[in-house]
Amino acid sequence: MLRLGRAPAKLNLVLELTGRRANGYHELAAVSHTVGWSDVVGLEALAPGARAPDACQLLVYGPHSAQVPHGPENIVLKAVRLLSEQGLGQATSRIVLEKRIPTQSGLGGGSADAAALIRLSAPDAPTSALEEVALACGADVPFALTGGAALVGGIGERLEPLPPLSDQLFLVVVLAAISTAAAYAAVQARDFSDGSRAERLASSLRAGSVPDPELYGSDLQPAALRTSATLRQRLQALRHATPGTPWAMTGSGGAFFTPLDDPERAVSTARTVALACPGVLVRTVVSEPGWPDRI
Repeated sequence: MLRLGRAPAKLNLVLELTGRRANGYHELAAVSHTVGWSDVVGLEALAPGARAPDACQLLVYGPHSAQVPHGPENIVLKAVRLLSEQGLGQATSRIVLEKRIPTQSGLGGGSADAAALIRLSAPDAPTSALEEVALACGADVPFALTGGAALVGGIGERLEPLPPLSDQLFLVVVLAAISTAAAYAAVQARDFSDGSRAERLASSLRAGSVPDPELYGSDLQPAALRTSATLRQRLQALRHATPGTPWAMTGSGGAFFTPLDDPERAVSTARTVALACPGVLVRTVVSEPGWPDRI
C-alpha cells in the first residue's frame, strides 16, 4: 500500500552567513518558516517477509520533475539508504514523488522530500535517531523534519522553535534556478555578517509581533547574483515593476518573496509581476505552523 505525505517548502525569512568551518561548511544564523507549497511523497513498504529489491524504485512526476536526479545523488534515495543502514523503518520498494516545488529555488523542496520520506518510513523511531539521519542527508533536512518556525544555527543542526506567524501571506516569485553549490562557491568575505538580523527577527516572533520586512533576506543574495546574469536581469525588472515593494531572497536563491497584508493586494501584485516578468513563476503562499503528517 502506498502511504502519502506532504513535503512543504520553506522560506528563509532571514539567512546570515556567520563563518566558515575548516571542512568548508558555512556557519549560519537563519529564521526559517514552513509555507503552504508542497511536494507529495509516496512510499510503498515491503510486506513482512518479502525479499528486498536490489534497488528502491523512484518515480517522479509533476511540473518540476525533469530537474530531479534519479541517481545516488538524489536526496530521497540517500534518506532511504541511511535509514536502512541505521536499521530504522520498513524496507522501501518504491517511492513516488510529485514535484510541485521548483528545484534550485532556495525553497528547500529536496530537503522537505527527504524529511517526508524519513517520517513516512520510520514514524515510530526515536526522534534523536531521525534527527541524526536528517542531518546526514543535508543541512536543511533537520528543520524540514519538524517545520513551523525556528531560529537555525550551526550548519543547520541547531534549532530553536519559535512561535510561527499566523496566516501570513507571502508572494513568491521564482526568478531563476540557482545551484546551491555555485552560490556558496561565490561567497566573498564581505558577504558575512554577525547574526544580529536573525536574532532581531526571532525576537519579533517570540514577542508575537509581525517582523519588520527590512529584516528579511539572505546573505547569499550577492553571491547568487554573481553567478547568474538571468537572475540579475529579472530582479531588476521585478523591482522596476513594483516600486516600494520590499523583495527578499530566500536561501541560496532563485526565489524572492514579499509579505502582503490581504489577498486582493496579493492578486494585484502577482498580476503586475506576471506581466512585467514573463516566464517567471509567481505564487501566493501562506505560513504554516508545523509539519503536516498527511495530505
